[in-house]
Amino acid sequence: MNIQFNEAQLSRLQQKSLLSVLDVLQSENTNELIVTPVEFPLKLRVLLDDNIEMLLGWDAEKKAYAGLTTPEPEPEPVPIPESEKDTVDLPAPEPELDLSPVVVRVEALARALVNVSKPLNTEQRIEVWIRFCVILSKELWK
Repeated sequence: MNIQFNEAQLSRLQQKSLLSVLDVLQSENTNELIVTPVEFPLKLRVLLDDNIEMLLGWDAEKKAYAGLTTPEPEPEPVPIPESEKDTVDLPAPEPELDLSPVVVRVEALARALVNVSKPLNTEQRIEVWIRFCVILSKELWK
């Protein structure tokens, strides 16, 4: 079992209950179980075989962890009255960006870099291009 939190943060009762539930689940699965906190310590996610996830919840009345069978309630969509359906303002689609000036500048930059690196030997060209790519990737990930 791969428990991805500090078990010492659980009470002894929670530790005992969790380990007993995980022992049963592990006996029914061939792969190692992966346990991650969702709402620690009340909800824990267990990854079973075939990437199936199971949610365990702490039942305070029973003082034990158990599989949660009822899904969390999803918020219901607010109904729109028939009289307002025709008058609802939909967001306007975003206009497409014109990339042509950007493409022209990129091509000019590429030509300038090629012209600067032409007099260099192959190793120097490779080093110039590597440095260019490193700076480019750093700038893009900012």
